[in-house]
Amino acid sequence: GAVGVAVLPLALGVFQRLPDRGYILARPVGVLLLAWLSWMLTIVTPLHYSRGTILLALGILAAISYGSLLLPNQRRRLADLWRSQRRLILANELLFIGFFAIFWLIRWGNPDLWHPWKGGEKPMDLAYLNAVIKSTEFPPYDPWFAGGYLNYYYFGQVMVGTLIKLIGIVPYVAYNLVIPTWFAMTAMGAFSVTYNFVARQSDEKAGDRGGRALLFGVVGALFVAVLGNLGEIHLLLLKAGEGVLES
Repeated sequence: GAVGVAVLPLALGVFQRLPDRGYILARPVGVLLLAWLSWMLTIVTPLHYSRGTILLALGILAAISYGSLLLPNQRRRLADLWRSQRRLILANELLFIGFFAIFWLIRWGNPDLWHPWKGGEKPMDLAYLNAVIKSTEFPPYDPWFAGGYLNYYYFGQVMVGTLIKLIGIVPYVAYNLVIPTWFAMTAMGAFSVTYNFVARQSDEKAGDRGGRALLFGVVGALFVAVLGNLGEIHLLLLKAGEGVLES
């Protein structure tokens, strides 16, 4: 949330033509920019990949973002956001929490990081994530090859590792929090695309348009993030059944 707030004015300026003014996308954009800037500061400067460097990157992003309020109309856009998009802002935050809670329940029902037929790639994911978190330079060391290093596709782990290093949560605990967070951001990304498309195309009056766009946004999020794999409902029911038996 704090990362999204830090880049909110910047997102409003870039996505100002969207009906939601870019508010929904501020959170994932903030995570992406924070990880990228922390990564670049580590690569092109003497700084190490540490909490201090990440805080510096966050400060730079916030300074650039809120410095943009000096530009014409940018301060007005930020002031108008709550007045014109109040219902959307509240709906976005509630939906994000809801989607996070859904997948948190799934991880609660199946928190194992090793079980081969309920998440066999998780040991690889966790090993790469720990390698990124423990590394002070890039590329990170390769946890499966002594003396080697990860030479491709590790930036996703940097995005996760940057948040974990910033907050300071134990990685194996953070792993089961990051997955619901990524799920919620994926769902809300789909919500944003659908909402903006429907709101832009609709010819109805503003109030009805907003309600219709919100409804279709939720449908879009469900189709992308939920309806593709209903087998997780079985895990939730099993966990609920175990709780009933234990009580």
